[in-house]
Order: sequence, then structure tokens, then C-alpha cells
Amino acid sequence: MRPPPGAPVRACLRPGLGLLVAVGLCAGCGGESAAEPGAAGAAGKKPERLLRGVVLVSIDTLRADRLGFNGYERETTLNLDALARRSVVFGEARSQASQTAPSHASLFTSTYVGAHGIYNVHSDDTHVPVLPPGVVTLAEALSAAGIETAAFVSGGNLTRSMGMDRGFGVWDEHNEDVSGRVEALLHWLSGRGDTLFFALMHTYQVHAPYVPQRELADKLTEPAYQGELRATYERYLAMPPQEAWTKGVGPDYWGRDMVDYTDEDVRFLSDLYDGEIAHVDAALRRLLATVLTGPLGGDVGLIVLADHGEEFHDHGKFQHDQLFDELVRVPLVIHPGNILERQGWKGRVDEPVALVDVAPTIADLLGVDPADERWSGRSLVPLLRPETRTAAVARDDAPLFSELVREHGQHEYRSITWHGWKYIRHRQINIDKTWEHLFDLGTDPLERKNLAERPDGDAPAQLARLRQQLDEFEARNVETRARLGKAESVELSPEKRAELDGLGYTGDVGR
Repeated sequence: MRPPPGAPVRACLRPGLGLLVAVGLCAGCGGESAAEPGAAGAAGKKPERLLRGVVLVSIDTLRADRLGFNGYERETTLNLDALARRSVVFGEARSQASQTAPSHASLFTSTYVGAHGIYNVHSDDTHVPVLPPGVVTLAEALSAAGIETAAFVSGGNLTRSMGMDRGFGVWDEHNEDVSGRVEALLHWLSGRGDTLFFALMHTYQVHAPYVPQRELADKLTEPAYQGELRATYERYLAMPPQEAWTKGVGPDYWGRDMVDYTDEDVRFLSDLYDGEIAHVDAALRRLLATVLTGPLGGDVGLIVLADHGEEFHDHGKFQHDQLFDELVRVPLVIHPGNILERQGWKGRVDEPVALVDVAPTIADLLGVDPADERWSGRSLVPLLRPETRTAAVARDDAPLFSELVREHGQHEYRSITWHGWKYIRHRQINIDKTWEHLFDLGTDPLERKNLAERPDGDAPAQLARLRQQLDEFEARNVETRARLGKAESVELSPEKRAELDGLGYTGDVGR
């Protein structure tokens, strides 16, 4: 979740005023202390350090298709679009879960959800799951190599009580407007000098409830819409910050049964969501300028991603408690520092990749062996490096898996995306019922035609193949989880329960 509006950051939606123009980004800015790139990750050999530092920005709940560099027609992400033009953009990146806690746990540990066992906690839970003792977090691996680590996160289901802070020298957990998280990160970066470092910033700003500043709402919503959600927006905009926090995203915000929302209601919510994205884009402008044009610019990388997306009745629901692509296809942009950018480390890659690949990639870039046997992902450096990209793309695609556990284990969702096909299996444990979905993403990227119901052509063979792959994946997760061990869950404290209530994590809301 994120605070109600009122922060001073303002987004500029006028054409031509993206980051590239507004702060004068150029490929030649910044220092040049990075080593020239060489072969990294050879067997038995420590990889060469390519960067002095990496800044990772996690924008909670950001859909991949709501960004200009991914084809969105609205000019709400001019700063991120400018960054993308100078970076490697992964157009087919997918998250390992569609909720905050399990997705970030997979991001931090390069481990699948069924293995690490982290799930979203709500205020009616009694205990909080903790990362198992056998996982190695990215921050632990980097800290062991003498690299400074810091995280500036927004709490809720990204929290110290789950063990998410393991390995971080600084763990700053504070729920505030995105501009406040940016300022905290910038303050820390200003004291780094020539040290090696990794820094994480996370924001819930785009997360529901969507209450962008009035100027953004006025610009992006349809003036003629005067439905009840307009009144809700006006009421939330006028609330004192703490009251707006406390009401979260429960029935007070969403109102009547969401199945009765009209097309106009849905469009209004979607427009407000765009307003929050524009607010984040504007707030990130200073961070992008600092990392790309200041003393850090030569040999500090910047990665921007989302943990999951958001649904606006695309498949019958709202928020994020399914595994369709509007929820698990996520943005992933990697800028490798100015020195490597000038050597051609930029462009678009449509090779399917996963968020479990991010930790090995960061380790590789910072000269730390990314081949920990407990990590499930692979380094993306061969896809970043221009001279190895073609060969890396040509190799056989690895299947991408996503998972979600809801309602205290009563609903289990798992999906596999492979060679242009996607299969989703949803089990409801208490009634012993299973639903299946199969999509040919090449002809049906919006996942409208469920070929599991009426298989024809290649569908029967693909359905059998993906079922088998998913069965094997589940079996591997069971084995891995046993090997990693199980941490004792901790009791949900009254303070944490109150925080979750305030963030809207009440009952099994799709968060």
C-alpha cells in the first residue's frame, strides 16, 4: 500500500519533457572507474567485476503493458521511457508470484515459491512465515563478499519479520509516499564514496487504493464520469493521511460488489491507476538523474522492475490474485552503467526471463559467483552483453513458473509459460476441484481462448507436455523445500496486525 496523496512531486505529462531532456542524460556522463568487461562466471573462476554498485527499484503492482517503452499510448512514464532507451529492456519477464511477499522472496533468494514457502499475511492470520534457513539471499551473498547492502522498503508484506532483511546492512522499513523512499535512498547513496554497494528501493505507490494527486486525476480520467467511484476518490483525497491509510483497500474503498462495476467504473479505476504510475515516474526522476549522470554514472547499474501486475476485470477480478499475464508479466529494465552502455549494452530482448534470474545477474555484475547451487535462476549477463546476446537468445528457452497460494492454502495456483504456450492449474483443496487453462500466447496474447476446454490442433499435445512439466516442477519444489529446511513461523504481533490493517491486508484481499 502507499500513502494518500499530498507529496510535492508532480508528474509532467507534456510531450518531450522526459528524463532525457529534463535532466540532460547522455551516454558519456559520469565517472569511468569500471573495469573493461571480460568473461564472467567461468567454471571455478571468480567472475570479473563489471560494476561498482547496483541500485534495484521495485515498483509494487506495476503492469508491464502500462509503460510507454512497452507500447502504452499514454505519456505517463516519460522518465522510465528515457531510461529504457539507454538500457536493456526484457519484454517477456515474468514474476514467480502475483503477490508481494512470495514474489520478493523469490526475487531475493532466486528460489521458487513452493520451495521457500513465503506467502502474503493478512491481519486475520496468527503467524508470519519466515524464510527457510537453507536459502541464500542475494544480500547475504554480496555482504559475504564485502559489498555494502541497504534496503529502503515500505513494509506490509515486505518485512523484517519474514526474514526479508537477511544480509542487508541497512534495512529501512517505512511506509510513505514514493518520494520519501527516494529521498532515503539518495541520502544513503550520497555517503558511499568509492565503496562497492547494492541498494534496494521498494514502493507501494501504484498499489490500490488509487488516489493520485488531483491534477493527475483530472488529466487522466474522463470528466463525464460521475459514478460512485468518483465520490470515493474525492472522499479519499480529502482524508487526513492516517485515516486514508487505515481504511486501506477494504470495502470502504471498493464499495459495492465489484462484479457489478460498469465499464465506466472499471475505466475510471484504471485511469486513477495510471495517475499513480505517473506520480511514481515523476518521483523517480531525481534518482535516475543521480545514478546516471552524477559521480555514480560510469560504473553503477540501475534495475527497475515490478513484483507483479494488477487486474482490471481482465479475467473477471480486480487487484492481483490470479496468474494471468496482466499479473505475472512484469517490466524488467537493466541499465548497466554508462561505460557498458557506450559499449552497446542496450536494446530490447524478448527472450523469456524470470525474476529468479535477477539475483544471479546482480551477483555476476558485481563480481560475485552467481552459481550458488541453491539458486534456481541464471545470470542474464550473456543477454546483456552484445557479443554474447545472439548465442544466448538462440539456446533453448527455459520454462517459466509462477505460483500463488490463497485463503490459507485452500486455493493453489501454478502456471508454466514455455515456447509461446501458457498453462494454468488452479486447485481448490477443500472441494477437491481443479480448473485448467491453456493459451497459445502467439495468437492469443490476452489469454481469451481457453484451449484446455476445447483443445484442437497442437493444443492436446501442448496440454499434455505442460501438465507433465508442471507436475515435475511441483515435485522438485517438494524436494527443495525439504532440503532448505523450515523456519519456525513467528507470531503476528498486535503492532504488525495493526500495520497490515492499515495497509489494507484485511482478510484475503488479493495483495
